[in-house]
Amino acid sequence: MLEAPASRPSATYEEAVERAGAIAARDDDRVLPEGRTALLTSGARAPLAVVLFHGFTNHPGQYAQFAPLLAERGVNVFAPRMWGHGYRDRMSRDLERFDMGKGLAGAYEALDAASGLGDRVAVLGISLGGVLAAHIAQHRADVALAVPIAPDIAILNFPYPVSRGAGMAMRFLPNRFQWWDPRVKEAQRPATAYPQFSTRALGQTLLLSDAVYGAARSSAPAAARITTISNRRDPAVNHKVTEKVVSLWTDRRGDGTVSLVDIEGLPANHDIVDPDNPLARTDLVYPILVDALLAGGEGPS
Repeated sequence: MLEAPASRPSATYEEAVERAGAIAARDDDRVLPEGRTALLTSGARAPLAVVLFHGFTNHPGQYAQFAPLLAERGVNVFAPRMWGHGYRDRMSRDLERFDMGKGLAGAYEALDAASGLGDRVAVLGISLGGVLAAHIAQHRADVALAVPIAPDIAILNFPYPVSRGAGMAMRFLPNRFQWWDPRVKEAQRPATAYPQFSTRALGQTLLLSDAVYGAARSSAPAAARITTISNRRDPAVNHKVTEKVVSLWTDRRGDGTVSLVDIEGLPANHDIVDPDNPLARTDLVYPILVDALLAGGEGPS
């Protein structure tokens, strides 16, 4: 079970900018310009700061059109890059060395850095980023709102025990690289995301899913509010398992601060955020996400 890292939030806006800059400075020439850690600020502490976590094999550029919508509304935004993601070489094999413990520590480091950017802090993430947001929702009481989108708590339509077993197998069997879509291979869009994935890395990500599922069964979430976003036609995750986790949170909280929003009218698609995904309907999705963040971010400190 992955343990929640210790927190050390930034105390001031200046400290937050300095720490976010140190994280961004780790992006070297191997990283795409659009794949680098991004910080959008008004130049001062804002009423709300939002940390955006990208998905598995994607990068912060997934939010290239969404983050400015928040900035236009006076929100300070920090979108960190996860280790091994966003390289110019789309066929990079570095992800076979991805470690979820370090990935989780990096997400908490980014949240700590961003804490000084706003009077309240929210987190939003999709897929693996959605599970990171869910983990933070479970453990961080200093977060005003967590918005997990399509969290891969159980992959495909597998029941949770089967997904967990698949994750264990992928962690211990020899690594293989698989195409996300064998029909198009390198032509897979988004054009800058990786068209293939490491089975061992995917198994690592499911360690985080196990941690979220186990914690939801045993304790109430810590974040002030949680709004989970889903597409019932998503082929990559088991919607019923997501509903189960939300139900556990709701039962333990019992005060109306936990909700599940199913976006209607979406095609069978997992990445509903990246505008370069051919099936993304950002015209439907973005207004819902912006409203959720602005409304939820006004909740209790």
